[in-house]
Amino acid sequence: MKKIKGMLAVFLVCAILGIILSIQFKITQNVTGGDTPIAKSKTLLAELNKLEAQRAEVKKDLSEVEDEIKRLEQEQANKNYYLRNLYSELEKYNMFIGYKEIQGPGVVVEISEPEKEAIFDDGTSIIAYNYDSLLQIISFLNAANAEAISINDIRYTSYSTLELENNSLIFDDHVLSPPITIKAIGEPKELEANLTFRNGILDAMKRQLHLKVNVSRKDDIVIPSINKKIELKYVRPIDNLDN
Repeated sequence: MKKIKGMLAVFLVCAILGIILSIQFKITQNVTGGDTPIAKSKTLLAELNKLEAQRAEVKKDLSEVEDEIKRLEQEQANKNYYLRNLYSELEKYNMFIGYKEIQGPGVVVEISEPEKEAIFDDGTSIIAYNYDSLLQIISFLNAANAEAISINDIRYTSYSTLELENNSLIFDDHVLSPPITIKAIGEPKELEANLTFRNGILDAMKRQLHLKVNVSRKDDIVIPSINKKIELKYVRPIDNLDN
């Protein structure tokens, strides 16, 4: 009887152990999806490697996009820089040739007829008859690096003409009447010094022609643009590609 009870006890223990192992196996299957822990670890590792590869590919694509954006930004910046420089050069050309109204420091030379009437028999004024003195003033101003000059608020350029015609002083198709005002933009002290040196052109105009001449420095002078278009009829650029 004792032997039978012992066998029953062993049987019950084995049955209980079997049930426990069966339950543990089912739990493991539910957790791991039916794979063993080692197999599941390998699967997860493979998935991780796949995700890492995808992440590296996305990072590479992102880097390429960022490089392209930088390239486009630099290209646009270069274009803007080129356009700014081109516009700046065009502005300089327009100011130099006289197409733009400009302003800056410089000097103003005012020339008036003598106190007494000094008119020739034909009605020509002293200033008009000695208009070469005005041309000398222009030359001295240019020698002092004047950047722009006007006579009676008419822009003087390398294409300007000043001449006596029918007892009238004609400057670029405009009749100049005294008093004459010459304005020049540049370094005021240098411009003034080039006109007022002893026995210079202004001294001669005062002593010999008895004209009233005054030179003054100005912090800001406005010189108008030319009122006509300059057309080149004969010159043309040299094509270096032919060489």
